[in-house]
Amino acid sequence: MIENYVTGSSGFLGKRLSAELKKTTPIPHKEISTITLKPFNCFYFLSAYGNMVSQTDNNKIVKANVLDPLRMIKQASKFDFKSFVFISSSAVKLKYQTMYSRTKKATEEILLAYAEKGFPIIIIRPYSITGEGEQPQRLIPTLIRSCLTGEQMKFVPDAVHDFIDIEDIVEAITNLVKNRARGIFELGTGIGYTNQQVLEVVEDVTGKKANTVIVNKMRDYDSKDWVCKNYRARSFGWLPLKSLRQSIQEMVKLQIN
Repeated sequence: MIENYVTGSSGFLGKRLSAELKKTTPIPHKEISTITLKPFNCFYFLSAYGNMVSQTDNNKIVKANVLDPLRMIKQASKFDFKSFVFISSSAVKLKYQTMYSRTKKATEEILLAYAEKGFPIIIIRPYSITGEGEQPQRLIPTLIRSCLTGEQMKFVPDAVHDFIDIEDIVEAITNLVKNRARGIFELGTGIGYTNQQVLEVVEDVTGKKANTVIVNKMRDYDSKDWVCKNYRARSFGWLPLKSLRQSIQEMVKLQIN
C-alpha cells in the first residue's frame, strides 16, 4: 500500500508538503501520462503549468491542469482511498479569467462530480503563498533582492494580495486530510496587502530602499479585492499563524546568510 502519492513534489509547495508527510511516493511530471497507480491512502496533485508569466503554451496548460489530474482521478477511483487532494487556485474567483484559471476551474468541476459519487475529494484554493523557498521571480523575493543588491524591478503599487506563509498552507492541508474533510477550501489570511505596503515592510526589514520602476500594470488579472473571504478550513481547527512581516523577516535572513 502506497501511503502518499505526490505530483509536483519538486515545487515550492511540493517540497514542504513532502517533508511534512515524510512517507511519499513522488510522481515526476513526465510519468503522469504513463504511470499505473497502486492502492494508496492519499493522493496530492500539486503539479501545474501556466501560473508563471513565461508559461504560455495552451496545450501544456490544458494537459497539466486538466488531462493529467483527470487521468489520476480515473485511476484512483478504482481504489478505496482516504483523500484525493487537488491544488487549484484562488484565481478561479477573479472576475478576469485566464487559460490557467479556467483549466483549474474545469478540473474542480470534474472532481466535484466524483465527490458527488462519494469519493473523498479535497480541493484547495490557496491565495499568494510566500515564505522561505518561494520562487525567485515572485514579488517578495524580487523586492528583497532589489533592496539587498539594487536589482531594478518593475512595480505596480496598488495591486492587492492575501499573502499566506508556506508553513500555514502545509499545516492546513495536512489538517484537512487528517480530519477527513471534503469539498472546496480557500486558504488565506483574510488580510489584503497592496504591493506598496509589502514594499514598505521589505524596506523596513532590510533597512534599504528597493530600486523600482513604477508601471500601471503587469498582469491583467490582478485585483484590489483578491483576498480570502471563505474561512471553512478554520472550522476544522486550523488558523494561519505567521504574519507577513514574520515571513519576510525569515526570507531576508535566509538571503543574507
